[in-house]
Amino acid sequence: MIRHRPLLWFAVAAALGTAHAAASLHWALGGGVLVDTVGEWARSWRETSPVSAGFALGTIGVGKLAVAWVPWVAGRRGGPRHGLRLAAWLAASGLVLYGLSSTLAGAVALTGLLGPLDDPVATRGHVLLWDPLFLAWGLALGAGLWAGRRR
Repeated sequence: MIRHRPLLWFAVAAALGTAHAAASLHWALGGGVLVDTVGEWARSWRETSPVSAGFALGTIGVGKLAVAWVPWVAGRRGGPRHGLRLAAWLAASGLVLYGLSSTLAGAVALTGLLGPLDDPVATRGHVLLWDPLFLAWGLALGAGLWAGRRR
């Protein structure tokens, strides 16, 4: 069972990353669910430049899927090795740092200490959904890498 623990963490990370990617891909295809939680700029960009926004969001979505699933696939083959392991650690670190710092900064902003908010819906969306999701994804990926380390 201990041998499979990294794969379980990689599966959790893959599920969390897939949720993030699904939103990006949904928006890339013109969907509007939860787009208000990202910010007015996102809706405006999609309206004024739908092709470039769709291409960019599609690329982001595919990138998120790769970061989500490559460690799991590698884990099924014995775990990420060498450069892939380093890349996965960098991804996990980036996800954790971004998710934590953005969640905390947004939470402070929601208190009003930094002044009035330009887009309260987006700020709440980031604090309550998107940024904690990045944080959880990074923590799960890091847990899988830690559990699969060579001793």
